[in-house]
Amino acid sequence: MTSGDVMEDRNETDSALHRLTERLEDVGEEQTRHGGRLDTFEDGLHDVRADVVRLRGDVTEVRQDVAELASAVSGTRKVLDAFIEQYGRDREVARAQAELARLTTVFQTDFAQRKQTRALARGLVHTLTAHAVHRKVVNTATVRACVEERMLLEPAYWLAPAMMAVAANFRNETDQGERAQSHACTLDAAKANLFFALTSSRLGNEAAAAAWMDTYLQTLDPGELGQDFYVVLDAIASNELGEKALSYTRQAMAGWNQSMHRTSAAAKWEAQLRNLRRRTSEDQYTALRETCGAQWDALRHGWELATVPESTLDFLRRTFPDGPDGADRPVGDGRHVESALERLINQLEPDEAHLLEQMRRLERIIEHEGDLEAARQAHHSSLGPEAEPVTFMVLLDQAVFAPDAARLGPPARRMALRAIWPSLESAANRAVAESRRRLPHHITLSVAGYSWNLPTDPYQRVKSGALIDDLAARLEQQTQARSDAVVRRWPRVCGVLLFGTVTGALVVPFVDGLARGVFLFLILAVVVWVLWEVCGVSLRKRHVREQGDQLRHKAVATLANALQQREDFFTEWHESMQKSAALALWAGASKQR
Repeated sequence: MTSGDVMEDRNETDSALHRLTERLEDVGEEQTRHGGRLDTFEDGLHDVRADVVRLRGDVTEVRQDVAELASAVSGTRKVLDAFIEQYGRDREVARAQAELARLTTVFQTDFAQRKQTRALARGLVHTLTAHAVHRKVVNTATVRACVEERMLLEPAYWLAPAMMAVAANFRNETDQGERAQSHACTLDAAKANLFFALTSSRLGNEAAAAAWMDTYLQTLDPGELGQDFYVVLDAIASNELGEKALSYTRQAMAGWNQSMHRTSAAAKWEAQLRNLRRRTSEDQYTALRETCGAQWDALRHGWELATVPESTLDFLRRTFPDGPDGADRPVGDGRHVESALERLINQLEPDEAHLLEQMRRLERIIEHEGDLEAARQAHHSSLGPEAEPVTFMVLLDQAVFAPDAARLGPPARRMALRAIWPSLESAANRAVAESRRRLPHHITLSVAGYSWNLPTDPYQRVKSGALIDDLAARLEQQTQARSDAVVRRWPRVCGVLLFGTVTGALVVPFVDGLARGVFLFLILAVVVWVLWEVCGVSLRKRHVREQGDQLRHKAVATLANALQQREDFFTEWHESMQKSAALALWAGASKQR
C-alpha cells in the first residue's frame, strides 16, 4: 500500500469520526430536549393525579348524597304505600258502611213484617193458645183479624196462609182452612207440609200429623236434605207424631235407601264393615306365618274377612246397647216437635237469607278494617257445617258409624240402622262368602326343608305327635349322615404334604428376605392343616352333631307351635264365619219380643 492510500484512508476515518461526533452531539441535544419534555409531562401527570384524587372525593360525596336520597325515597315510598293501602282499606270500610246502611234499610223495609209474622206464628201454634181459644179466653175474631192482617202484609210468605189455616181450624172453618193450606203449599210445599204436620201433632191430631208427614216426606230430595230433617227425624223416632208417622217415615227411608245408586251404596257399607274387622298382630301366629311362607297373606286376609260379622255385632252392641229398636221405646215429651217448629218458623227465606248473608259479609269487612282477605276467611269460617245440606247416605253413615257427628238422638239413629240393615247384612254375608272362597282345603307347612299338606278343617284330626316324631327322625338321620361324612381326606392330605415338601425343598433354599418368610409361613400353615385333618375328625363330628341337635330342637318346636296355631287359626276362622247367624239374630231379637 502507498503512502497516498494510507493518507486517504486516514482522511476517511477522520471524516467518519467527525460525522459520528456530530451525530452524538445531536443525540445529546435531543436527549436534553426530551428530558425537558419529560419533566413537563411529569409535572402535568402530577397535576392530573391531584385532580383525580379531588374527583374521587367528589364522587364519594356524590355517592353518599345519592344513598341518602335513595333512603329518603324508599322511606317516602313506604309511607306512600302504607297511605295508599290504608286509604284503600278506609275506602272499602266506607263502601261497606254505606252498603250496609242501604241493605239494612232494605231489610227493614222488605222483611221487618216477617219478624212479627213469626212471633204471631209461635203464639198461634202453642198448645196454651189452643186451650185459650177453646175456653173462649181468646176471641176467635181477634185471631182471624191478626192472621188476615199478616196475610195482607206478607202475601208471598208461606207462613202467612199457613197461620190462616191454623186459625180457620180454631173457628171450624173447613173450606177456608183448606184454601189457606193449598195456598201455603203452593208457595213452599215442603215447609208448609212440615208445618202442618208439626202443628197437628202439637194440637193432638196424630192422624192429620201422619198424613201431612207422609206428604212432606214425598217432597224431599234424598240427595239434598236440610239440617231441619235431623230435628224432624228425632221427633218422629221419639214417637212424638204417632205410630202412623213413624211407619210412613220408615217406609220413606227404606225407599230412599233402595233408590240410591246400588253399586256405590253397597261399596260404601261393605267398606265400613270391612274397616271393623279384626286384624292379626305381628306377634300372633308367628310359627304358622313362618311355616306357611307365601300362603300366609291370602290366609290372613281370608281370616280377617271372616271376622266381619262378629266385629260388626260387637260394634253395634256398643253403639246401640238397647238393641236396634230400643228397650221400651217410650213416647217423647214433645220437645223435638217444639224444637222443629221453632227452627222451621225461624228459618229465613232464600231472598231474606241472601240479603242477611250480604249484610254479614259487609260487617266482617268493617270489623277487619277493610282487609278483604281476612274478612272473607272470617265470613267463611262463621258459616259452619250446619249451613250445608247433606245426602241421605251421609246421614245414614253418620247415624250408624259416627254417632258423635250425627247430631241425632238414639231413637233416630236406630231408625237409620233399620233403614240400611238389609244392606249391612248383605255386606256382611258377602264378606263371609269371600272369606269362604279364600279358605283352601289344604295348606303346606314347610320346616327345615320338609313339607306336609295338612287339612284346614280344624275338626279333621291331624296326628301332631307322629308328624313331630317323623321330623325329628328325619333330622336325626340327616345329622348322622353329615357326621358320617366327616372322615380323613387322605388324597387331599397327601397332596398338601407333597406341596409343602416341594415348596420347602425347591423354593425356600433359593429365596431370602420377605419371600422366604412368606413361604415358611405357608409351610407352617400346611403342617397345621394336616395335623387338624388327621387328628380333628372327632372334633368336627361333635360340631356337626351339635349343629344338627340345635336344628332338630328348633325345627321340632317350630312344627309343634305351627300345628297348634293351625288348629287355633282355622277354628277361629270357621267359628267367625258362623257368626252371621248371631248378627241376624241380634237384629231380629226385638221383633221376636
